[in-house]
Amino acid sequence: MSRIFIMHLFTPFLTQSICIIALLSTSLAEEKPIHLANTGWHVGIILPVDNVLKRNLPETRDFPEAKYLEIGWGDRRFYQSNDPSMDIAVGALFTATPSVVHVYGFKKPVEAAFSKAETLKLEILDKDYSNLLRFIYGSFVRNANGAGRSLGKGLYEEGTSQFYEGTGNFHLFNTCNTWVADALKVAGFNINAQGIITANNLMEQARQTAKRAN
Repeated sequence: MSRIFIMHLFTPFLTQSICIIALLSTSLAEEKPIHLANTGWHVGIILPVDNVLKRNLPETRDFPEAKYLEIGWGDRRFYQSNDPSMDIAVGALFTATPSVVHVYGFKKPVEAAFSKAETLKLEILDKDYSNLLRFIYGSFVRNANGAGRSLGKGLYEEGTSQFYEGTGNFHLFNTCNTWVADALKVAGFNINAQGIITANNLMEQARQTAKRAN
C-alpha cells in the first residue's frame, strides 16, 4: 500500500478529529461571570472573590469577609467628597485631576447589594479575565511591596469600602465610565471606548455585547 494512498485514506479522519478537538476545546473553555453596576452616573466592575482574584489583586486582603468586590475609578476630590459641589464637578471635567480607586467588599448576591442600581452580567474567558485583572492592578498606585496606597475609608460603612490612590488623570474624555470601557476592551469585549463619557454611553454598548454573547 503506497504512502500516498495511506495519507489519502486517513486525511478525512484526521481532519474530523482535529475539528472535534477544536470544538471541545472551545466548549470546555472556562468562563467566569462578572457584573457591571450602573448607579446612574457611574459604573463599577464587580468581581467574585476567589483564589484567582486573591492571587492577582492584593487589595482583596483588605476585605476578608467579602464574596464580591465592586471596583470603580474616578476623580479624587469628587469621588471622596460627601457632598460634592458644582465647582468640584466642573473642575473634574475640564481640568486633568488626580484619580482614585474605590473598592467595596460585600457578601450579599450582586442584585441584592445593588438593588437600586442596574446590574448587567457578563461572561468572560479565563485568559481575558487575566487581562482584566492586570488592567485593574495597574490602576492602583502601589508601594514597594506591591500594595495599593490607601487613602482611607470609602463611601460605605466602616470596613466594607476603601479608597486607594489611582494612576492616570480624570478629565472629560477620561471619566470613570471611560475607565470601565477600557477595562472591558482589554478583556476582549467588543467595546469602543472612544466617546464614552456617561454611564448610559457605556451601558448601551455593554448591553449589546451581552446580547451577542447569548
